[in-house]
Amino acid sequence: MTRFERITSQRIYQQIVDQISRMIREGVLRPGDRLPPERQLAEAFGVSRAAVREALSALSMTGLLEVRPGEGTFIRSATPEVLIGPLATLLTMERDEAVGRELLEIRMALEADSAFLAAQRWEPEDLVAIETALQAMEDEHRSGQLGAAADWQFHYAIAGASGNGLLLQIMRTLSESMRESLEAYRRRLLRIPSMGERLLAEHRGILEAIRDRDAPLARERMRAHIEGVERTLYHQASETTGTGDPER
Repeated sequence: MTRFERITSQRIYQQIVDQISRMIREGVLRPGDRLPPERQLAEAFGVSRAAVREALSALSMTGLLEVRPGEGTFIRSATPEVLIGPLATLLTMERDEAVGRELLEIRMALEADSAFLAAQRWEPEDLVAIETALQAMEDEHRSGQLGAAADWQFHYAIAGASGNGLLLQIMRTLSESMRESLEAYRRRLLRIPSMGERLLAEHRGILEAIRDRDAPLARERMRAHIEGVERTLYHQASETTGTGDPER
């Protein structure tokens, strides 16, 4: 088996991501190679399976890995842009508080009004798309998954329901960064007890306001949801640790 280095840093999953991506760049791991199972990787790195799972999830989001049900996890063919672009954004999100705050500010500006318009303009198929995304989030929560992809789909479906083509195009343009930010945020938030249920309740509340065509309430709930994420990740962490980083 390919020799992996044991991990010692507190930022465990990031070092696993760094190491595997470096091995891909250097040709040690090649497109089509199958990675060992989670258990073997955990033993090789000297970390928990949960840390390995987080790293593989991050690498899959960047397009470096492909998970084939029943077969395993494989290295994908990757361009230099794939190797350094999304991955750099994802890791910067975790390390740079200013970037994280700015992305949340962008989301507040876009998505509060997106929910407002969606409540006024949704068509039946739009509501189905939002409900389907929420159901996927609930299913993934019950099975212990991160739920980042379903979370993104929920917010993107609301943008689609807004009926504003330019707003949807902006969301589509920013989709890569927003998907990565959602994964980074959820990874940190879901370490807080009962946070998963709280996030689901907030998403349900947004859906209910949209379904009831209560545009002001939909806007208020969307804004409160994103502000709550920002407050939990940054203000609360700064008050309790003085570092701005809830992991320390």
